[in-house]
Amino acid sequence: MKKVLFATTALVLTAGVAAAEVTVGGDGRMGVIYDGSDWNFTSRIRIKFTASGETDGGLQFGGSARVDHYDTTVGSTASAANGAAGSVYISGAFGKITMGDVDSAAESAVGDVSGVGLTGLGDYNETLYVTSSMESGGDPHVLYAYTMGDLSFYASMSDGTGNTFDLSPWSSGAADQGYSIGVAYGMGDYSFGLGYERLDTTASGNVDHIIAGGSATFGGVTLKANYGVADASIGPDLDQYGVSADYTTGALSVTGYYTMKDAGTGNQIEAYGLGASYDLGGGASLKGGVVNFDSDPAGTSDTIGDFGVSFTF
Repeated sequence: MKKVLFATTALVLTAGVAAAEVTVGGDGRMGVIYDGSDWNFTSRIRIKFTASGETDGGLQFGGSARVDHYDTTVGSTASAANGAAGSVYISGAFGKITMGDVDSAAESAVGDVSGVGLTGLGDYNETLYVTSSMESGGDPHVLYAYTMGDLSFYASMSDGTGNTFDLSPWSSGAADQGYSIGVAYGMGDYSFGLGYERLDTTASGNVDHIIAGGSATFGGVTLKANYGVADASIGPDLDQYGVSADYTTGALSVTGYYTMKDAGTGNQIEAYGLGASYDLGGGASLKGGVVNFDSDPAGTSDTIGDFGVSFTF
């Protein structure tokens, strides 16, 4: 990825100060998307600014922010004032502390199964993490990470600033605070992750979630799987699981996945996805995919798809 390096006069005013830098990168796409009834154009560009530096004592620090342009009007509840429109970090021998728009500890340790398509096609491959992906309203997080060899530890919390949770199977409500811990272990072509998280609400109760996942690579094939159980005092319990397979040969990659989010009769979301990507070189790829989903909470079942060119720079 090509990056532009900006040197500032302030960096050279004081002798002995470690060099700092700001880089610019991004990604984009253009193509078509089928929403189940009509074909439409889709395009987007995102520019990402990343800054980094180092103190005289060897502490590293930095942050990142993103500027988006969409082909349709997209509202955003993220706020630069409370730190949810970007992230900053400081790291050293003690580990790394990041604040702002960051994943929870459980999501950092376990992650998602692979997705498909140019646009993500609804991101049905993604796992519901109650202290990150299920929260909305621009709630800032703090994430601590420490790596020792092949073992990584994570801990996170959110402060509940203007935050809500609003995804099925639980009704909307005000979130107070979220807490999470996670551990991940990588051993060559194999990796494992385990996470726990708790979301407290202001009046309705709480949600406890335990999730585990892993991946394995055999030649050109990578398999991923995860399974999570959420115990909720604010509604039905939730079981969720997913599997995916990625096959790469030369410039071609093919991906398939299956996911299920099950909170009992009338509260299920099941999805299948199949897609492919062909690397054109220079940061450009042809991408496309097809997803079939059946959503009981919304009472919908449909097949959607997309195809086009994606860019990284």
